[in-house]
Amino acid sequence: MRRDLPVEWIDALLVASCEIPPDASAEEAATSLVAAAFEVLSDAAIGVCVPGGSEGQVVVRRGARSDGAESPDPTRLFPEYTFERVVVINGDEGSTLHLASDDEARFSGTGSMDAFVDRLALALGAALRNARVHRAARAHDSEVKELEAQVIQAGKLASLGQIAAGIVHELNNPLTSIVAYSDYLHKKALRTEADPADVERLARINEAAERILRFSRDLMAYSRPTASVPAPVAIHDTIERALVFCDHVLGEMNVVVERAFGDVRLVRGVAGQLTQVFVNLFTNAAHAMRESGGRLIIKTAMSEAGDAVRITIQDEGHGIDAAHLEKIFEPFFTTKTDGTGSGLGLSIVRNIVASHGGKIRAHAHPEKGTIFELALPLAASPSEPPQR
Repeated sequence: MRRDLPVEWIDALLVASCEIPPDASAEEAATSLVAAAFEVLSDAAIGVCVPGGSEGQVVVRRGARSDGAESPDPTRLFPEYTFERVVVINGDEGSTLHLASDDEARFSGTGSMDAFVDRLALALGAALRNARVHRAARAHDSEVKELEAQVIQAGKLASLGQIAAGIVHELNNPLTSIVAYSDYLHKKALRTEADPADVERLARINEAAERILRFSRDLMAYSRPTASVPAPVAIHDTIERALVFCDHVLGEMNVVVERAFGDVRLVRGVAGQLTQVFVNLFTNAAHAMRESGGRLIIKTAMSEAGDAVRITIQDEGHGIDAAHLEKIFEPFFTTKTDGTGSGLGLSIVRNIVASHGGKIRAHAHPEKGTIFELALPLAASPSEPPQR
């Protein structure tokens, strides 16, 4: 310690440093130390400038004669004073300590004032570093808690899927009986002079039961682990299967499906995984049209180079903000705040498409809604007949 540095000056800094809470922000820490220094140097102006970060730029000023809003020199905190000394705060990149006075000699020389300024800068550096460390720790804890919540939600959805698959399995036997008996009664009614209205009712019962049975069987096949060995896949059949899975949600949201299927060839892939891709995309499209319904337009065509099948999925929903388009494929990113989304759907879609050697991108429709474009490589030679 410099012998010419008054003990009460050091005490003021020590007391202020000790009173700073461990979780104090940069502004709180700087305010505490600047206030202590101003008590010692009340005839001058003292300030701290911490460059912008996640909390934005922090400026603390004591002894100012104006609000400093229109300073002709951005490096000065006190332009209303004749002289201003700027000291770099070591250990906190870009942060500066400012001392201003109308007396040029007030903060110059090699005596007790310089020693006090050095110690003030050291105390500020330590306090600001501590604030940054705690801010980073808080941010990390917040991210961990958010990820934990999302994983828990994803686990709940996975458990719900397993329960649903079990229920469907249990329904298969009675559904098979309903289909068989309704078909028998319908055929019997046709052979006899039964009421035509009753015959029509039996036909509808049989049709509805067969539809449910087909759906349950497809759902069971979809939920089972699929082979990871790629094989030729008819993309139109895969799309139709996914539409069956999504029939309920599409109907609930008043979504009309429009198909514009072109002459395309077989793609190379795993049918179950590609079905999951389209189920996720169709479900998201339906949710985007929750408020007023709309059209789900599905188009297929060969790529210009003839080496891939292009699938375009367009909805007429609320669209995706431009700021979110680059993030929608990131794990756990979701714009659904009602708990209906885990933030994994589009991430899974991207991973599956990439594992198939394909590409996917999203962009906003100029008028309304969102467009997803996929490209999947071919499995067949050009001589093989296209899908119709």
